[in-house]
Amino acid sequence: MKTIVISDIHLGIDDRIAENVKNRTLLISFLENLRKEIKPDEVVINGDFLDQWFLLASYEHVTDSAEFYRQVAKNNSEVIDAFKELMSDGIKLVYVPGNHDMTLTNEVLDEIVPGIKQVRDVRGLGKYYTGERNEVVIEHCHRYESFCAPDMISNKEFVKYGEPILPCGYFYALIGVESIVEGSFNNVDDKNIVIVPEVPKPEDTDPDKLAAYAYYLTWKSVVEKTFPVKKQFDEKFIKVSVDGFQGEFSLSDVVPSVAEDGVSARLYSHMQRNWDEIQKRNKVPAHIDILEQLKRLTDQSLRADYAKRQYFDIDESVDVVVFGHTHVPFYREYTEEYDRKKIYVNEGTWIDNNMDDPENTATFAEIESSDEDTKVKLLKCIPDENGKLDKIIKASNKYIEA
Repeated sequence: MKTIVISDIHLGIDDRIAENVKNRTLLISFLENLRKEIKPDEVVINGDFLDQWFLLASYEHVTDSAEFYRQVAKNNSEVIDAFKELMSDGIKLVYVPGNHDMTLTNEVLDEIVPGIKQVRDVRGLGKYYTGERNEVVIEHCHRYESFCAPDMISNKEFVKYGEPILPCGYFYALIGVESIVEGSFNNVDDKNIVIVPEVPKPEDTDPDKLAAYAYYLTWKSVVEKTFPVKKQFDEKFIKVSVDGFQGEFSLSDVVPSVAEDGVSARLYSHMQRNWDEIQKRNKVPAHIDILEQLKRLTDQSLRADYAKRQYFDIDESVDVVVFGHTHVPFYREYTEEYDRKKIYVNEGTWIDNNMDDPENTATFAEIESSDEDTKVKLLKCIPDENGKLDKIIKASNKYIEA
């Protein structure tokens, strides 16, 4: 049984700011190659397919999420048609939700790509088991991250309808795009960028205070270093009209500061106190300490640890875990800790410019499963001068360990 896994395609609603424009031609050509040459049994889209997050903070959003996703599909109709052609050739097409498309419903995606198999276990989340022995599990991985996991607890007082699930990472993304478009990205010496008010480091070792401070430091780094913006701290420049949110927000609404009841922000108030319940509702098997997770957000090996703790250590039937989400191709084998080889792989991304791993985009995982073993390859598509598929090579970088 042959499975192809791709993720983080990030098709956007507006080509002026979308992350995948140039690579669409390559993607369409690759999908055609799958049909005519590789001929897999199934293709799995492992999240972040239609992007609802990568938008200007000031973008006039389509309030109706269903209509938003229809417009994204219309803007990328040739890609959508290429996926439909895969299915017309008898290749099974599977979708697993990502964080950038966690509000995409079964009904809307089935309208866009009729007949696609959708795998969800919680709203905004899913895990897909496949392989000859059901030994392969595929999920996006945002379930385990506080900035990206569906948050159905916070912010209920700020929403106009429904039960919101958008996590704080949604605001992170909007601020990031604003930084890139206004030209502030990677320009931390600009005197016009916002400076986050200081929060004193806790003097004691209280876990709640330490986690709140770590959450603050993460946001401070985002706003001052990763995605600086030329805004006032309390300037209402973030326009939101999705998933129940209606209104305009500022950095002071999401970045923690000193409050009467501790270090917190108006939105996602005391998020660290909700994290255990969020994990419970999101069906996380082995709960992750919020402080540990915040300290290791940029550590690429952290997701391999998640694969171990959430699957290999508690379910001996799982031999391969495939995560997306980080945009960084990663391969690791475990050969000594278990009675047979275990493999963790991240298939990377298809965005035009991969700032997290500049040498790698248009990567995918190829999995061959038999009754006896499972073989995994991490591969990369190379375009020709016209942007179409020229060749497929083995992906290779510092994160690949075998």
